[in-house]
Amino acid sequence: MNKRLSITVFSFRLVLVLLVLLCASSCNNKTKEIIAENEFYTCSMDPQIMEKQAGMCPICKMPLAKVMIDKSQIRLIHLSDEQMKLGNIQTDTLRIDSIWNEKTLSGVFTINQNCQQQISSRFNGRIEKLYFKIPGQEIKEGDLIYEVYSRDLMQAEEEYLFALNNNKALGANGYLIEPAKNKLLLWGLTDNQIRELEEQKQARIINPIYSKVSGTATEISFKEGDYISEGSSLFKLADFSSLWVEAQVYTNELQLIEKGAKLQVIPEAFPEEVMEGEIDFSNPELQAETKINLIRIKIENKRKQFLPGMMVFVLIKTKPEPAVSLPIDAVIQSGQQSHVWLRNKDGSFEARKVNTGIQTNAKIEILNGLKEGEIVVTSGAYLIYSDYVFKKGIYPLNKDGTHSTMSKKGTGNF
Repeated sequence: MNKRLSITVFSFRLVLVLLVLLCASSCNNKTKEIIAENEFYTCSMDPQIMEKQAGMCPICKMPLAKVMIDKSQIRLIHLSDEQMKLGNIQTDTLRIDSIWNEKTLSGVFTINQNCQQQISSRFNGRIEKLYFKIPGQEIKEGDLIYEVYSRDLMQAEEEYLFALNNNKALGANGYLIEPAKNKLLLWGLTDNQIRELEEQKQARIINPIYSKVSGTATEISFKEGDYISEGSSLFKLADFSSLWVEAQVYTNELQLIEKGAKLQVIPEAFPEEVMEGEIDFSNPELQAETKINLIRIKIENKRKQFLPGMMVFVLIKTKPEPAVSLPIDAVIQSGQQSHVWLRNKDGSFEARKVNTGIQTNAKIEILNGLKEGEIVVTSGAYLIYSDYVFKKGIYPLNKDGTHSTMSKKGTGNF
């Protein structure tokens, strides 16, 4: 009995082993799918996925679909006439142009110190009435600026009246009159005031003082009731019809600065009023606290629309030099590298790596990567780049066109 049971168990095990071997042989004999070189399994949602076997997309988990891809066309993109019109795609033939280095500096309008004047007291006295009390007020030549009580001035007037009244009696023949009159003129009295003095024949206790100059009051040092002495500065005036623009220059920008260099001055409050100017002064040493250099530009301000303290931009340009240049928007500058889009003879577009140099607000210099005569996209390059990445799912300058800019996972190989 035990012998029969042992034979039965052995037979069962033998059959089981044969079945396993048969299944394994069947799996090994299963033929692998053979697809053409230009056939790939890709995902409609993530076209950068390109596999040689069917399966699931590693990104979105959708089934991969078989497509045919021409290697020679992987770097090219085609646009219809309607797409080019809607995207404002424009091209131009590459040629030698000129470019210059430029730098925009920030500055501020300041008072032209060469146009400053001062009204000072020419005698001792006390201010009885002040007619201009607030800095910023405009003072014109001939304006009454203050009234003063001065014993010295009264004495000078009395001396002049004495010379007039006693000229003949002293037999001076005018010798005493002219010095006394000149003294009054030097002390600030006008010819009209002297004629009034001659008519009244009496020295004034309070004398009005008129301005001999014009300008905007930037500083008023005294007020009514204050005593003044000979030489005291009463008013500081500035002529705002001419201003300075002071701009700061960093050490790495000093090579752009030279006295007499032409530049543009653009007021922040009036950007449409661009003015031409030249460097009038460049500080020979760096400012100790900031380690920057100061330049100064003289600006005419006939309408006096610009005021000290207003912000301004200073655009400095070097001399133009011949170079291959493109509009700034024609170059795609990314963290990886810079490239432009060329239009081929068949109408397709292809990316080309370039190295760039000087860059202005409108142009950028191309050091190498392009040849004169090639047709370059000058407008709409970013739209072509976006459309390429959307359709191909890859960065246009990758060596084999397989590494995606969209994902690092599931990148197949050709």
